[in-house]
Amino acid sequence: MNARTFLLLQGPASPFLKYLADELEKNGASVRKIGLCLGDVFFWWPRRTDFYRGTRENWPLYLKTYIERHGVTDLVMLGDGRPVHAAAADLGIALGIKVHILEHGYLRPDWLTIEPDGMSLHSRFPQEPEKIEALAAGQPPAANNRLFGSSFLTYAVYDLVYHVPNVLLGWLVHPHYRTHGAVHPVVEYSGWIWKALTRGRRQRRAQLAIDQCLHSHSDRPSRFFLFPLQLPGDYQIRNHSPGGDLFKIVDVAIASFARHASSNTRLLFKVHPIDNGLSRWPQRIARAAAQYNVADRVFLADGGDTDTLIEKSVGVVTVNSTVGLTALILGRPVIALGGAVYDVPGLTSQQTLGAFWQAPTEPDPELLDKFLRALAATTQVRGGFIGRDAIETGARNVAERLLDPDDRLPLAFRKPRGSPQFRYERELFLKN
Repeated sequence: MNARTFLLLQGPASPFLKYLADELEKNGASVRKIGLCLGDVFFWWPRRTDFYRGTRENWPLYLKTYIERHGVTDLVMLGDGRPVHAAAADLGIALGIKVHILEHGYLRPDWLTIEPDGMSLHSRFPQEPEKIEALAAGQPPAANNRLFGSSFLTYAVYDLVYHVPNVLLGWLVHPHYRTHGAVHPVVEYSGWIWKALTRGRRQRRAQLAIDQCLHSHSDRPSRFFLFPLQLPGDYQIRNHSPGGDLFKIVDVAIASFARHASSNTRLLFKVHPIDNGLSRWPQRIARAAAQYNVADRVFLADGGDTDTLIEKSVGVVTVNSTVGLTALILGRPVIALGGAVYDVPGLTSQQTLGAFWQAPTEPDPELLDKFLRALAATTQVRGGFIGRDAIETGARNVAERLLDPDDRLPLAFRKPRGSPQFRYERELFLKN
């Protein structure tokens, strides 16, 4: 066990990595940490951090030298989308060491993801039903009970603790560091303040939009599709969707809906729960709906219960949100326009988006059960990033999975990390 040396890169804005390091060391492993900004150090203190103060261009060479000098056998990082993490994952794979990607769980609630190589299109988890069936053999059902409470206030405080030192003092300590977020933290927080001040009005408008979407103005009952919006700056969008631009995807989805959906069908967009409000979704979606003459059939809700809306919908359109997996579990048809681990023939619709509006195909419940068993057994552990109980449980379970000598997902399942091809790219961007 002493031969294992884990190098931790950036983690969540919480003390999770420090708890994880404690668990790894309890089991005989060595742990090292590279910090790229002050926020990384704060949640790691008083443990030692090796600071990288160089440029992104010099990062791969620095990391390669560091890995070789310290005998690193395992890399652990939060997601593989950030430029420094993408470069680290590529380097780790090229050097033949183990790369572990940590993230929020594909399953909800109270699960974490820990998988080799990468996520989504980079995930080793197979998308062939026969391979999934083999992984599921003998595995128990995936639990869906809630274990821990959730606190948005704690999440917000942790986020402030991570970013404020970077904003105030980062230019002195790490002059070349660039935040992985799509916007500057100050801009992000200004959006959140405005959303907090307008919370009541947004909730009333959301309920009105939902009521209008569900109400029929004819003898035929209305039917609606749900499109849960993701965060435009999320690397799941930037790296794992056609065009890498959520605004364009939404626009062409509305154009497709106008062209193919029946006149008694509505489309409801739901804003992501932690959207900062700066994307101006009400204006963007209203403008596109008017342009394609479906303003009376396209709605937007910045609120509402997602599970209830899924159950009332006739289908869910998503890029690659985990809401798509929730919808499959609830038995609703789903089409994934980007790269998603659950985009498996027999689960998600493989038809065109135009055909989906007209006759969405439902998931195979037996295949779904096998998929959930296989996913939980290979890439998921119980735990969370926020809250002491969630962090302690997650750290123990992640450490146990990291120290497992056997690969739960075979090396033969590794996917190439080149430029991805998206099934719906041609339909979305060449026909609309």
